[in-house]
Amino acid sequence: MRRQRREELREFWARLCQGHSFFLACHQRPDGDALGSALALARVLRRIGKDVVVACEDGVPDNYSFIPDAETVVISSERRGFDVGVLVDCESIKRVGSAKDAVLSASLKACIDHHVPNGEFGDIRVIDPSASATAEVVFELFAANDIKIDRALAIQLMAGLVADTGAFRFANTTARTFRIAARLSAAGAQASDIARHIYESHSLASMQLLGRALCSLTIHPSGRIVWAQVTKKDLEELGATDADTEGIVNLVRWVKGPEVAILFRETKPGSVRISLRSTDGFDVEQVARVFGGGGHKAAAGCTIDSPLDEARELLISEVLRWMGS
Repeated sequence: MRRQRREELREFWARLCQGHSFFLACHQRPDGDALGSALALARVLRRIGKDVVVACEDGVPDNYSFIPDAETVVISSERRGFDVGVLVDCESIKRVGSAKDAVLSASLKACIDHHVPNGEFGDIRVIDPSASATAEVVFELFAANDIKIDRALAIQLMAGLVADTGAFRFANTTARTFRIAARLSAAGAQASDIARHIYESHSLASMQLLGRALCSLTIHPSGRIVWAQVTKKDLEELGATDADTEGIVNLVRWVKGPEVAILFRETKPGSVRISLRSTDGFDVEQVARVFGGGGHKAAAGCTIDSPLDEARELLISEVLRWMGS
């Protein structure tokens, strides 16, 4: 780690630790990186005597319930006036839903993330888009401040790495990722066990939902885009939730040929959540930003408040526009 980077991380940690009460907010539809990173931060802060609340509007999905301290995550909190409010694995206050007010009530606001910046939230910020996961950033924060990684912390951070790299298969996986994973493995985190929990522990409803989505697979006439969809009717008939769609877009991406894979999720009438993935270097984050979303070059998301058919047409038209630009 470069000396300047170490000093930046030490300064961030010193300012953070001036507070006593902390509110850590995860983004809606949390993944292993958001939960693992937030819970790791909370664990270390509690270790030094801090009062910490970790919140996520959508709760903890079943396949992430194995993460140490997952049972401490709350859906909401009526408390206000925290010393420090932290956005973890997101930079937009809009993405934390009902946790927004508690974060904004804090005297000091902070952000720790690895997504491409789309704003300037936070009095103090540690944002590194070159990291494969926020868990990488948190690990380096701990390393810079000589914080011991125990087995629970290792599992929490490894969950973040495994979730955001597709079990070390995605293009964002780097030598840096593997070096950190090796350190976490030495501390007691088994990547294979964590991958099994995340990718091989699905409910019947989620598997049936996957079937519906795959049956809807469509390749655009251009041959450059493949998409699938999950309707509100699908969710209701199967007794599934939007959380059960996690990972489906990565399977859509398996179709040979197209450069962009898209999953449209009709969560309620007139509102469609969209996940985008790309290959061959196409920047889907730029497309997501047009609709108020964000993410990474190869993986991004947004929401369009329109009927499903209209949202699909708007999004695909925008992808084609960027492809032609």
